[in-house]
Amino acid sequence: MMFRFFILLLLLSISVKAQQESTLPVIQVDYDLVLNDTTDVESYNYALKYRLISDGYRSYQNLISYIDTTLYDKQGYPHVFTSDSIDKPNFFKNYKKNKVIYGAAFSFRQSGRITDFPEFNFIEGKTTKLILGYECKQLFVSFRGRDYEIYYSPDLESYKDGPWKFMGAPGLILEVTSFTGAVVMKAKYIEFSTKLQVVEEPLEWRDRPQQIYSQFVDRRSTWREKVKAKIRAEDPMSDISIPYRNFEIYLPYYVDNHR
Repeated sequence: MMFRFFILLLLLSISVKAQQESTLPVIQVDYDLVLNDTTDVESYNYALKYRLISDGYRSYQNLISYIDTTLYDKQGYPHVFTSDSIDKPNFFKNYKKNKVIYGAAFSFRQSGRITDFPEFNFIEGKTTKLILGYECKQLFVSFRGRDYEIYYSPDLESYKDGPWKFMGAPGLILEVTSFTGAVVMKAKYIEFSTKLQVVEEPLEWRDRPQQIYSQFVDRRSTWREKVKAKIRAEDPMSDISIPYRNFEIYLPYYVDNHR
């Protein structure tokens, strides 16, 4: 009798937890993401508008458009972005499993489906600031070659999510800034909805080459070095540039580099 009572109690607790998760309103957060790394000529430049849709368990992000702006690289070359609509889904998260699935290119002509389990060893700061009406607390973290200051909202603790791959803070991350200023991610708009739903990754992604993040970095780094070596062998005076400094630094050393 006690065993049956225990089983019934366990099933009831699981049911209540599932109902709590399913009744949590979906949150929509629009972020501006800017990468303007001028420390190396082989750096990326991005000015992106992403929309995060989260139900408190899973989320995905839509690349809405670029930001209408111009960024200048280390050599002063302008990278012009326009705000034409894109609407491209990416970064499918299950942040209770600390898992991100996304698409990325590891050569000029080939891309793959990347599975990542990023680790964020957050350190508490002392500063607070108001962002979109929410009082946010400060965190610090080092992640794959960059050091960051982060602000999250404890009032949104049910959504342990954030822009790009960031997740796992004690609340929703609304702002991310690298110490050098090369990376800036800021929430611009927040809305709750009972109509929005979190979508799954596209089925056609299953046909892409499947890799975990460390394999992706190894493969991309090997390809990059082979291409550069081949071009230099053909023309020793050539100046070939293949970016490796993304939001993450695409070198094997930085895969597990979380100081």
